[in-house]
Amino acid sequence: MNAETVRARLQALGLPAGGYVLHSSASLVLRGVLDEAGDVDVVCGADAWRVALGLVEAGAATLDLGRHDLRVSVGDDAELYDGWFGEPGDAVVARAELVAGVPCAPLAEVVAFKERLGRPKDHVHLAAIRRFQERQRG
Repeated sequence: MNAETVRARLQALGLPAGGYVLHSSASLVLRGVLDEAGDVDVVCGADAWRVALGLVEAGAATLDLGRHDLRVSVGDDAELYDGWFGEPGDAVVARAELVAGVPCAPLAEVVAFKERLGRPKDHVHLAAIRRFQERQRG
């Protein structure tokens, strides 16, 4: 998913403005750190979580337990969470910063998340973040 498809996917989910935050790789796409992400990871506050559960009730999504939080999967390209690694969704949403008009997790939080997981793709993304930050500093 490129930046345009990330924004389109978020819009299609119908989540309330100010009620969610984009996290992980898709937020890096909107920042210009990565060209593409495989899916969107969205942390929902209470209002957005009600919308996510409505998708499950309508048969348009499935509900399961993610690593630490409840997860609603919408197709194979959107995962909506009621929190992030045990932190309530509303608390994560409260720290959102707008990136290209989309509420995103702060870059420092995305870095901390990727360092914590340490998967091969996270190491690649962390290197891309470092290069991006070096370019920003000039």
